[in-house]
Amino acid sequence: MLVALAPDGQLLLTVRTPNLPSHAGQIAFPGGRLEPGETPEAAALREAWEEVALEPGLAVVLGQLPAVLSPHGFHVRPVLAWLREPPRLIPNPAEVAEVLWVPLSELHAARAWSEWRERGGLRRRVWHYPWRGRDIWGLTAHVLHDLLDRLCGGETG
Repeated sequence: MLVALAPDGQLLLTVRTPNLPSHAGQIAFPGGRLEPGETPEAAALREAWEEVALEPGLAVVLGQLPAVLSPHGFHVRPVLAWLREPPRLIPNPAEVAEVLWVPLSELHAARAWSEWRERGGLRRRVWHYPWRGRDIWGLTAHVLHDLLDRLCGGETG
């Protein structure tokens, strides 16, 4: 998963197409599975290229955010990157319905809220970030919450 921050303080997010087998229509960071022998950083850059044609050379990888266990049992390793310049993106219509540039300042100011959900015997806190009439939630919101907490020095929401 690539958590890409543009020079103007906006995060790159996508809206997944409605025909995907999982998480259809949800707001997400570009990302996907690791290929054999691939690092999380290489996978994040590859997936961003495949999903929105983000040139890998525009991204300066800063490191990884803490790994997250998805409700489906996947270990997700968010890779934080700084974009050298605003990219020209072309969404892959098989995967991405829309590209979103979300100002970090708006997410920080959002009235984030959480709920507890149970799945597979595990109770999890699920964050929601309302943004311009949309609900950014689930794994994406979990990573956002962690990022904002680290950047802003205290719990957000």
